[in-house]
Amino acid sequence: MAQDLSPAHLLRPLTTGEVLDNTFTLYRSRFWLFAGLASLSGAFQVVLQGVQLLGKHLVLTHAGTRAAQVTAQASGSVMAILMLPVAAVVYAASVYALGEVYLGRPVTAGQALAATRSKWLRYVGIALWQGWSAAWVALVLVVPAMLVFLIPGLRTTGLAVLGSLVIFLAIIGGGIYGVIAYIRNALAVPSSVVEAMPVRAAMRRSKVLAAGAKGRIFVVLLIAIVLYAVVLTIESPLLILIARAPLEEHIVAQAVILVVTFLAQTLVSPVVTIGLTLVYFDQRVRKEAFDLLRLLGPADPVPGLFEPGVETVPAAEPPQEPADPVGDDGRF
Repeated sequence: MAQDLSPAHLLRPLTTGEVLDNTFTLYRSRFWLFAGLASLSGAFQVVLQGVQLLGKHLVLTHAGTRAAQVTAQASGSVMAILMLPVAAVVYAASVYALGEVYLGRPVTAGQALAATRSKWLRYVGIALWQGWSAAWVALVLVVPAMLVFLIPGLRTTGLAVLGSLVIFLAIIGGGIYGVIAYIRNALAVPSSVVEAMPVRAAMRRSKVLAAGAKGRIFVVLLIAIVLYAVVLTIESPLLILIARAPLEEHIVAQAVILVVTFLAQTLVSPVVTIGLTLVYFDQRVRKEAFDLLRLLGPADPVPGLFEPGVETVPAAEPPQEPADPVGDDGRF
C-alpha cells in the first residue's frame, strides 16, 4: 500500500523512523527532480576533476613529476573554490524543491534553480560558516602542535611528546566538538531558503530549531556517511592501485573513479538534503505549530516564505501616542 505523502500527512510531528521513511519515499516519488538537481553539481565536479587530470598529464609530460605534483595540489584548491558556489546553489535549489513538494505545490528543477541562484553568495557564506564552526577547535590545537615538528629548534623529546598528545586531543576532542557544531548549524540552509534569511540570522535560526532534534539530525547524517562509505569501498581497490604507483597516470582507473563519483553525488546527496529539510519542517511543526499556521489561510505564515527575492522584514511597530503633557501630580 502506497504511503500517503500529502501535505496533511507530512505537516504533523514525525518520529525519527517516519522522517527516514518519508525521506526515501519522497526521494523515490520525485527521483528525477532531486537526482536531476544533484546531477548538476556531480557533473560539474566530474568536469573539474577531468580538467585537473588533463592538466596533470600535460605538466607531467612537459615538466616532470615534481611540477605535476605541485600542479595537482594547486588545482585541487582551485577546484574546491569553483565547486563551492555550484554545490551551494544546488543544495539550496533542492531544499526549495522539497519545500514546494512538502506543501503540495508543483515545482520543476528549473524553477527551483531560478528561485535560488540569485542568492548564491548567501548559501556559500552559510557553507563556509558551517565548515569553520566544525573545524576551528581542531585547527587551533593542531597548528601550534605541528610547529613542534616543523621548526628544528623545537624538536625536543618533551615537546614532541606534548605535540603528539595535543594532536591526539585535537583529533578526538576537536572531532567530537566539530560534529556537535555542524549538527547545530545543519538546518541553516533550509532556514535561509524557506524564510529568506541572511547568513547570520539563518545560523541563529538553525541553532534554535536544532535544539531537541540533534539525535535525528545525527541519524540523517550517519545514514549519508554510511552510503558514502559504501561508495568509498567500491573505489578503494582503484585508489590503492593509484597510491601504489603515484607516478603513473592510471587513465582507466581514474575514468572509473570519475563515473562512480558522479553517481555517488547524484544518488546519495539528495538523501541528506531531503532528510535535513524534513527535520527542519518537523521542528517548526513541533515548536511553532507550523501545520496549524498553514491551515489558517492561503497566505504564507512567514513573510518571504518561498519568495527568495524577498527578505524577511519584521512588522512595523504601531505609532506611539504622544506622552500626556500633564504629570501625575496634575502639573504641566
